[in-house]
Amino acid sequence: MTAVNCAFMPRDIFSIVQVQDIATQEQERAVLIFGGSEGKVSVLCGQSCSDTWAIIPPVNKIIEWVSETKTYFREAIVVHNHPHLPWHGEIIPSDDDIAATEFLKWQLALLGITLHDHIIISGNKKRSLLEMNLYHNGPLKTSGFEIKRFLYCFLVQVSLVLEHHPVVDTIINLLEKNLDMIRNYYEKPWYLRVFTPKPDDGGFKSELAGLKTSDNLLSRLVDALIQLEGDRNFKIQPEKVIPYGIELWKRIIK
Repeated sequence: MTAVNCAFMPRDIFSIVQVQDIATQEQERAVLIFGGSEGKVSVLCGQSCSDTWAIIPPVNKIIEWVSETKTYFREAIVVHNHPHLPWHGEIIPSDDDIAATEFLKWQLALLGITLHDHIIISGNKKRSLLEMNLYHNGPLKTSGFEIKRFLYCFLVQVSLVLEHHPVVDTIINLLEKNLDMIRNYYEKPWYLRVFTPKPDDGGFKSELAGLKTSDNLLSRLVDALIQLEGDRNFKIQPEKVIPYGIELWKRIIK
């Protein structure tokens, strides 16, 4: 697989000052390179992973930063460093690198931004997860429970930045209650779970269906969450998420 041709990206990624800065760092750091309208490029830097984040930045950090620019960014690439290479001297993406890229893809998609690639650098070397066929723009491959947990974290972080909306607050509360119920079941010893029926949705689906809102953005979100219930292998397609993110982004930067 060849790399995506991103018009906003320079041919030499090391020509970006922030990328140069992290190439020889002793701790893992990441930069998110955003492309916006009219060819505008902006870079968001993370701190050392021991302090905040290496690959995945908090949603509220992205929102606060980009809302200050008053620019809608449509696409992005993430670059992060490997401070130390193994004996053979090659950059090898870890399982955590791959998993974090998947969740960053969906975190950005929920903000209307397409993540094109994840590039790992070390010194003057670089490897693209896309070129290694370790990154794709397909559905988020995880269970409904994991997706609900991810959406819960996303909504909580967004609510810290945006003006509180009663429907959003209700969705967060319903998700929290549902996730706690499932977590409590699986935290029981296996021999107790044998004699304990799996929890149903605890009214999660019916309460969601009962939410009344004239807001198309929130209606789409509620519909997606209802689909998650009872479907262990539910997949969210990027093309269904990006329009939601674009509408959300318009409200963030207005």
